Amino acid sequence: MKPVHFRVGRFLAAGFLGLMSLSDAAWAQFLSREQIVRALMTQPGPPNFADQLRLTRSLTLANHDYAVASVQSKPAVDLHEIYFEFNSAAITAEAEPQLRELGAALSDPCIKGSSISIGGHTDAVGGDAFNQILSERRAATIRWYLIDNFGLPPAALHAAGYGKRRPKNSADVYAPENRRVEIVNEGQQGRSQR
Repeated sequence: MKPVHFRVGRFLAAGFLGLMSLSDAAWAQFLSREQIVRALMTQPGPPNFADQLRLTRSLTLANHDYAVASVQSKPAVDLHEIYFEFNSAAITAEAEPQLRELGAALSDPCIKGSSISIGGHTDAVGGDAFNQILSERRAATIRWYLIDNFGLPPAALHAAGYGKRRPKNSADVYAPENRRVEIVNEGQQGRSQR
């Protein structure tokens, strides 16, 4: 009888650990204020070989659109847990916890004084013009949310929409991870405006 109990106990323990890992995966995209601060303070590592080749030219062709290649990458974080109503820039209630963490992170003394870029991105569903306007409106909505709810200085927050031009998953431009808000630490305000 003991071996059966042992096997059942191991099976239940494995099932419990499996459920725990599934619940962790469901929350894996939610970022705490500490994680956001750490991401916005950490300089990205050296670019891989493909990025080094791309950065040797001043212009690159990305999705049939020219983009200026950036020689120096900046600390950034993608937030996927910011939800909007369908075809709208209205923030849903599900977005509030992540926005509270973002506001607290941007209020942190380590980040204060930095110029922050808020970039809105969409997936490839819909037309270019529609996605561009929608991403701009969503980025502006996040900017105003942070100003209104956290008293962050308007001059420190810059909203930009990228539509579907910069997918995170270029292998599947319709993938949900392409719908995101990207926060970039552009550096101290005095230095970033030179």
